[in-house]
This record gives sequence, C-alpha cells and structure tokens, in this order.
Amino acid sequence: MTALASERSRAYANFAAAFAFPDPQALEAIRSGSLADFFRQSLSAIHGPPAKGIDWGVLGGQRVDLDSLQEEFTRLFEAGPGGPPCPLHESHYRGAELANLEELVRYYDYFGLSLPDDRQVRPDHLATQLEFLHFLAFHEAQSGEDPQVAAALSRAQRDFINRHTGAWIPMLGHALAGRTVCPFFPELTRLLEHFLKAEMARLGEQVDPT
Repeated sequence: MTALASERSRAYANFAAAFAFPDPQALEAIRSGSLADFFRQSLSAIHGPPAKGIDWGVLGGQRVDLDSLQEEFTRLFEAGPGGPPCPLHESHYRGAELANLEELVRYYDYFGLSLPDDRQVRPDHLATQLEFLHFLAFHEAQSGEDPQVAAALSRAQRDFINRHTGAWIPMLGHALAGRTVCPFFPELTRLLEHFLKAEMARLGEQVDPT
C-alpha cells in the first residue's frame, strides 16, 4: 500500500505542476512527450490502464510554442473582460464562496497546513487542492504499518475529493469545451477527471469495504 500511495502522491504533484503557468521546463515536458509518458505509466500503475478516449498525442509531442501556451493559459484561467472564462477556482463553479473557503481552510488547518498571508494562494485554487491531496497521499505512504493512520488519511482523501476537487472538475471541463484552440488544457482536465473518478472508486472500496 505504501508504494501505491507514493505513486499516487507523485501523480497529484505532477497534475498540480501541469496546471501551473507554463514555463520552459513545462513546455519541454509536453513537447518531448515525457509528461504524457509519466501520466500514462503512473496512472496505469495506480488504477490499471487509463480510461479509453484520452488523446495522448494532445498531451505530449505537440509542437506548441511557449508564447501560445502561456497566452492560452492566461486567457482561459487568469484574465478576460469581467474575469477569465474558466478560472481554476472551485468557488466560481459551485458558489457559496465564503462557506466553501472556510471549509477548505478547516481541512488544511486540521492537517497542520496554512496558506501564505499574501492572498496570492487561494484555498479553492486547483493547484492548492491537488497539492493537499499530494500531501495526504505522501503521508499515507509514510504511515508504514500503522493501519489506523493510513485509514484516516485514505478517508480524508476520499472525503476531500468527494466534497471538493472531484465535484467541480467536471464543471471546469464543461466550461473549457469549445473555448480554446489549444486542446492541451481541456485534455489535461479530462485526464484529471478520469483520475479523480478512479480515485473515488478505489478509496471507497478501501475505506468502506463491502
């Protein structure tokens, strides 16, 4: 179980990095195919073969240039008249922003995590949520042979995905449909959605076996 949790932790960390503002290193990972190769191998190791219908050619090997990728990221997720069309913030899709943010902060506080005071990092940002899941899976991997600790961390991951990340990523995917000339970000979102669904199924069986 610890090896599986470690692989899951790496997958969450790499999803978080893939949804960050693209830099030259990220571009090289896309163009070389190493990003797609990582996800294909990692997700196969975790859940078996990834869901059919993922276009791995879109996720890797593209001859996209950095300026275009950065412009698309900014246009979709960060800027636009009246705000970006597809922000990477849960509260945009689910409403009840204050209550949502307060619940997220309670999750982070419970596990001893705090966000910077400069307000540049929002509790409901996708990267923040993925990094939190990375943190939980990492500590699950470090729990060794303590079944109670591992079970508590698995339950926390299941509940967090169910209540937060897994609940709004399909909405982000829907918002992205037809809004971009660069298919990378919609396809990455589809892959994340498939991964979270598989995680929910696996964690559900692990936490509440029938």
